Amino acid sequence: MDDNSVLEQLFDQKILKLLQVFFSDEEKEFYLREIAQKAGVAPASTFRIINKLVKLNVLELVTVSKFKLYKIKKNKAAEELKKLLSKDKRILDLFVEKVRELPEVRQIILHGKEGKDKANVLLIGEGIDSTFVKSLTYNIKERYKFSISSLTLAEDQYEQMSLMGLYSGEKKTLFLRR
Repeated sequence: MDDNSVLEQLFDQKILKLLQVFFSDEEKEFYLREIAQKAGVAPASTFRIINKLVKLNVLELVTVSKFKLYKIKKNKAAEELKKLLSKDKRILDLFVEKVRELPEVRQIILHGKEGKDKANVLLIGEGIDSTFVKSLTYNIKERYKFSISSLTLAEDQYEQMSLMGLYSGEKKTLFLRR
């Protein structure tokens, strides 16, 4: 069972979804309905949870005229929650864990830097099931809002293209089958 699965089973799904809205753009102030819509949580539940998070000093209430806006508070509690809920690296690890189960995959390479919400990956091997990879990347994007762009290459293709300088720049091997 991965860390995300444990968190999801220990904590209320609605709370996790709401917190992820705030951590997706930490500088932004959100209206209650906007938070509910982005998280896919009913407005009444959103209101209850948001008030609890304000009382716990995780969120800040900003009042502009008669409008109430909410944003993530800049404090140690919020930073600790962010670390605990941060999925960026774990999502890529989840992808690698699933793809490495394919016996055709010889190597998985992170090409360039991993972003907050995206990564570019090279899959090296012969006859890799592209339908499985596309389905996995689609599911990850839908569930975690994290885009993984993958390119499948045979080992000789990768070597030739690397020699031509097409895959220069920062690379990190995420998996290598020995």
